[in-house]
Amino acid sequence: MSTEILQHGRVTWTNIIHPTDEDMQTLTERYPNFHPLHLGDCLTELEFPKLDATDGYIFLVAQLPRWDGDERICYPSEIDIFVAKGTLVTVHVGNIKPLNHLFETAQTNAAERERLLGSGASPLLYEVIKTLIDYCDPILKKVNQQIRHIELNLFKEETEALLYEMAVARRGVIAIRHILRPQLDVMQELEQGDWPFIQGHLDLYWDDLSDHLTRLLGMLNEHVEVISGLSDTIDTLASHHIDGVVRLLTLITILTVPLTVLSTIFGMNVALPYGNHPLPFYLINIVGIVLTAGVIWYLHRRNWI
Repeated sequence: MSTEILQHGRVTWTNIIHPTDEDMQTLTERYPNFHPLHLGDCLTELEFPKLDATDGYIFLVAQLPRWDGDERICYPSEIDIFVAKGTLVTVHVGNIKPLNHLFETAQTNAAERERLLGSGASPLLYEVIKTLIDYCDPILKKVNQQIRHIELNLFKEETEALLYEMAVARRGVIAIRHILRPQLDVMQELEQGDWPFIQGHLDLYWDDLSDHLTRLLGMLNEHVEVISGLSDTIDTLASHHIDGVVRLLTLITILTVPLTVLSTIFGMNVALPYGNHPLPFYLINIVGIVLTAGVIWYLHRRNWI
């Protein structure tokens, strides 16, 4: 558990990492107008993104995609935010690197502290959300590199390896889009709301964040289309490869049919004409070779081989 309080002028930023019941009790004593249900949401994981507005504050639940380099997929990291006049409270589990860096910078750098907290709590809220959304850009860059790698090696690597890479890229895009899509609704609510403790001149800034999210979602939708097209191409290549294997096996089967039929007939344990004469052995082989040659000639004439 870790609660850090940063105060500058009339603005207080409270940052709570790994919240506990004691943290929420302390927060209740400090801000008695915070609703118990909102405080309870801070203790649960992966609440659906939302924005609840009351007369004195806004409670905002946001999720940030967190990149897992080993699994090559994004997992959602939740951040709960209370914003009121002169007050900003952020609650999270501590694995949101850009938010940790922003708070540490405000603590150690006087100029940044003045820039972030000097204009009020709502401009600080904008900086926090902007930092979280900007963090998505390098994540999408990683996904784009995955797709680019598949495009460049589409006709070079083994189909099975590319199918695996394609599945990983598709899963990554779907995961990020699933996380970011609800955030756009929250940002639009924040943009359209009219609260006395949110500075009105920030409407254009909220709109800019909404545009940024819209652009990210547009890129993700485009990635989905590209992956779908590449997947169809890989499926076509795999199908063509399978057709070639089947064609080869069929050809082998057809070429061995004459000899197989003849050997089956003369391999029966019954009395056959000239069964004890040496001449049929050579005759059978000659007939089998002639029939096989005839099959090859016919298939070649029909451009089947």
